[in-house]
Amino acid sequence: MLLQNSFAQYAANFKTALVFVLLLVFVPVFTLFQNIYASSGTLFLDYGLFLVPWESLGLEALLIALFLLFYSFFVSITVFSVRKSLSKLKLQFYLHEMIQKFTLRIFAFYILYCLLLFALVVGMLALGFGIPAISAVVFLVSFLLLFVPQAVVVDEEGLKHALSSNFEFLAHYPKAFVTVLVVGGVLVALLQILEFELSFLTMFSPYISILISLVFVVPFLETMKTYQYMMRFDLIKHHEAARRKKPLGKRPEPDSLANAPKP
Repeated sequence: MLLQNSFAQYAANFKTALVFVLLLVFVPVFTLFQNIYASSGTLFLDYGLFLVPWESLGLEALLIALFLLFYSFFVSITVFSVRKSLSKLKLQFYLHEMIQKFTLRIFAFYILYCLLLFALVVGMLALGFGIPAISAVVFLVSFLLLFVPQAVVVDEEGLKHALSSNFEFLAHYPKAFVTVLVVGGVLVALLQILEFELSFLTMFSPYISILISLVFVVPFLETMKTYQYMMRFDLIKHHEAARRKKPLGKRPEPDSLANAPKP
């Protein structure tokens, strides 16, 4: 039922989800750097950072920050779009007054998140840890911060309280954590298989998997996380359950946020 409802929300807000495709413009630029490569629907930064000239690292940092700014904006409007579908909101007020605040808060979160991962990787490399151990720690930290964007947009909280709400949600709803972990893992595995099969047909298979990731995987997972996060509200849960029991009919299409103001 969760997957069905999440997919219904994704389909209803498909126009909004398409904004992630704009991030494709960064892909060919990032792949010009020797320590960044495309695989499994995403871009990876090589752990051997100190082998790269400092000038290149500085340029990479600026490009990553710009990428994260736009990514934060797209995550904000995706989460908000699902929130709007499940509750009544004054659209114009939120578009003009709140989306920019949400974007900046999520952007700050992603910047701090990247700095945290950088510090962890550098520290563990200095202590002699192997790549598998480092990857496991990075993976764990990433999943422990899964619902911070949802806390920012749904609860309209500052970053400090959003972090607290994220951990509180994970503690009370561990099933949500496991669901995202399993569904995300399955989708990434399917992308890897598809990329491998396409590699026999075209050299652009990594870019095709990134396109699929931006069009479906990323917005779908953010949609599913937002749906799970909002189902903790009894009023919305009961309203959604009652609506699902009604006979199927033509439902009005939610307002698209594809033309929302840029950050």
